[in-house]
Amino acid sequence: MNHRFLADALITRRTTLKALAGLSAAALAGCEKSSATAPGEMYLSAQGRDDAHFALSWINQQHNAASVLSGFRGHGAAQHPLEPWRVVMYSRHPGIYAMEVDIRSGQITHRIESPEGHCMHGHGAFSADGLWMYSTESDYRSGEGKILVRDSRNYQLAGEFSTHGMGPHQMLMMPDQRTLVIANGGLRTHPDAGGAILNLDTMDSSLVYIDSASGELTGQYRLDENKASIRHLDVAADGTVAVATQVQRSAMTDNHLVFLAALHKPGSGALMPLHAPDSLMSKFNDYMGSVAISQHERIAGFTSPRGNLAAFWHLDSGELAGFHAFHDVCGLTTAEQGRYFVLSNSAGEVRYINALSLQEERNRRQQFAGMHWDNHMFTFNIRDLNA
Repeated sequence: MNHRFLADALITRRTTLKALAGLSAAALAGCEKSSATAPGEMYLSAQGRDDAHFALSWINQQHNAASVLSGFRGHGAAQHPLEPWRVVMYSRHPGIYAMEVDIRSGQITHRIESPEGHCMHGHGAFSADGLWMYSTESDYRSGEGKILVRDSRNYQLAGEFSTHGMGPHQMLMMPDQRTLVIANGGLRTHPDAGGAILNLDTMDSSLVYIDSASGELTGQYRLDENKASIRHLDVAADGTVAVATQVQRSAMTDNHLVFLAALHKPGSGALMPLHAPDSLMSKFNDYMGSVAISQHERIAGFTSPRGNLAAFWHLDSGELAGFHAFHDVCGLTTAEQGRYFVLSNSAGEVRYINALSLQEERNRRQQFAGMHWDNHMFTFNIRDLNA
């Protein structure tokens, strides 16, 4: 690996939060039982509303919501490709913690911390061989976006490379199992600034492709609207990337509507905006929160918690396929080999949308009392527990 390696002696480790000490693992949260969960699948998400309840949680095969308390607000998660019971949850920006959970036992197996001067952006990915774990972080002293590389055996820092932008957010491995695709949000922040954006006038968002072995930039693409921050993405089996954006309206000079979803197809020189009628576009309130692709139907789904809507576009034609109203919806994954979209919200609700008809199957609705699903959800195949 041609990363810039860091000497362990130069890495300053901060003291673990006292709030993390003594937290019980596999604490069960109350829920209403249902038969809606697909056979052989579980759905995982960060959840909780305060330090005492933040957790990695999942709907298990018994249709109960189980949790591992984290002590920090989580955001996205990544699953080890060869030992898939190992799941890492990353803290929401500008957090500095992540944790690995063994889903079989419900135990925290590793705690991970950003090095001094860095903060996490809530997402990460593993190398195809499982040896390395990558996380999107920033050196908040310089503002430079970073991919930090850790040895997956113990999560010791092994190296880093630039994302060629600021505020990197979601990152996934491409189908070639070598290239990382990264959403550079383009926004500079600092933990001491309370989440304020420090570069609205000069923000520069981009979708980048980086060689995971060398750190080499192999492609960089921007939207026509430079105040649209690319934040989240998903990748189809053919390499088509769907991206979700969040518009920094206060930095714009007028009030024209901005397309919030786009595609990048292999070999294309530009991002293709996904169009919708103005009446629908205005309801999204400049914000898409999650994106997931149904490989089975070649439909890309997007959620807008500010608009209380999920919307769906065809991957091949780029045409709007449908939408679904759901209060504060943000979590989004696919189920049953892409035949369904699964949606979640902060009120503990879960809904299933047929990916072919894009109609909700109301008899499969679930309500988990006391659960507050956070921004992202992903599918875990129970067969992987015996891999």
